[in-house]
Amino acid sequence: MGKKQVTGSREALLVFADVIESSKFSAVLSYEAYAERLLSFQEKFEQLGKRYFPEPDDKTERYTQVSARGDEGTVFVIDADLEPTQLVFRAIEFLYHLKGQLKFPTKKIEDSGEAPSRIGVGAGVHFGKVAYTTELRGGHSVISGIEGFSINFAKRLESSSRDGNHSHVMLSKEALRFVEDELAIFIPVTTEMKGIHKSVEVYEVRSGLFDSLMLDSTCPSDVKLTDQATELASNPSTIDEPWVKSLVLSVLEALLKRSLIQTRRSEYREKQVKLAWHSPTEDDPILLYLRARHFSETNKYTQQLRYLQKIVQTYPELVHARKKMVEACWQIAKNKPERAELVFARDVATEFLERFDYLLTPKEKDRYNEFVKEAEYAKRS
Repeated sequence: MGKKQVTGSREALLVFADVIESSKFSAVLSYEAYAERLLSFQEKFEQLGKRYFPEPDDKTERYTQVSARGDEGTVFVIDADLEPTQLVFRAIEFLYHLKGQLKFPTKKIEDSGEAPSRIGVGAGVHFGKVAYTTELRGGHSVISGIEGFSINFAKRLESSSRDGNHSHVMLSKEALRFVEDELAIFIPVTTEMKGIHKSVEVYEVRSGLFDSLMLDSTCPSDVKLTDQATELASNPSTIDEPWVKSLVLSVLEALLKRSLIQTRRSEYREKQVKLAWHSPTEDDPILLYLRARHFSETNKYTQQLRYLQKIVQTYPELVHARKKMVEACWQIAKNKPERAELVFARDVATEFLERFDYLLTPKEKDRYNEFVKEAEYAKRS
């Protein structure tokens, strides 16, 4: 190996992840039990991290470092051949995948007093400029490391994840701008970054649909994860954290995407729909988006539009929903115009009858069925 030297600067993906409430684990668990939990975190972080960010063949132009020690893991990537959007969104998918594996371990974990029974992870994702060092290896000058303020910022970003209320996965403003057109919701959070700034706005992943999760059917942790996801989709009331809804939907979407068997694909889609319609008071924007998607697939465009409007009113930044509104309006415009009040009464009545009939009295069911029949007759006449 040759001497390291600073060669230049490039844009890099920087990810820091940390075990939430690690000090609580260490305070109440035995030395051995605490060490086992950290080893489990480190092992999963590195194995999964290298699946999403494999070591590059050409190290003269690319650099990837995936490592974990203690209760912290890091991913550093320089790769000019990959678009920043692809790198940042892949980082979010990796973190959701990791959180899922840790939430649903393959073996029973010893519980002890006040210690959390499962490992939670907070993380920060940043995309910024770093200085890189090179050294001679085998006659070639390869990238051997990175340095710079962006690394310190990414670390402080990870610390801010404790201020979140959903996934505890935070993005910097610089990282967010690359994924604003993706099917995900990001909530602004104002936080203090010690040594950097007293008031910084960062963005927590509220929810999303991550259809490129790199599930491995030969990996016991992924088998456990897919089993749990399908079970939770069938029993949504047992979901205990809001971010898990997106995880379940995403696992099913990834399974559906790669399945070649139509009956299996239909099964995954039905489970997604069941989760999306679990509660009449559901407010998760991605679950509402799946309702709209289901209506589109069944050519019920007024119902689709109603849900898209509901999403956009609260989350106008979800570009996917706004684009779908254009398509829904176009489909409606091609059909015979209907009175807005009639459409609303028919669609809401149909929704209650098909999805939430347990909330209706027998008399209300009869009346709502009349609404639907009369509305359909008016449409045909």
